[in-house]
Amino acid sequence: MTLLAGRYGRTLTKDQLCAVSRRLFVGGTSPMLVQLVASLVRHWTSTDVVDDCLDSLPTTVHAGMDCVLDCLEQWYGGAVLVGRTLGLMTLAELGLTDAELDDVLSLDDVVFDALPSNSKPSVRSITRVA
Repeated sequence: MTLLAGRYGRTLTKDQLCAVSRRLFVGGTSPMLVQLVASLVRHWTSTDVVDDCLDSLPTTVHAGMDCVLDCLEQWYGGAVLVGRTLGLMTLAELGLTDAELDDVLSLDDVVFDALPSNSKPSVRSITRVA
């Protein structure tokens, strides 16, 4: 866990590290769960109360993925935008550039309507194919 936190430029306090280790290794764990937990604890600060933070940590990979998706939805504007974006990234055989992803998402009325009013662009981009 220390190595993974170090990848994010973070260091856990001794109490945080002990608490996370106890929580992870109680019922067995997997490398993917350790990675998911590391991606969540990187946002902790040294002043965070361990007991409060531990309740939010997942104990299974499925719960860890749910937690990561919830964080993405909070950071990037909701379930509709995150779901459509991840779906497009998954479906694109050769990937999408940022501009292509912006174009496709801006033409999706469901995504556009789900955006908060303060983050909606004043002009929607339209790509025309000649």
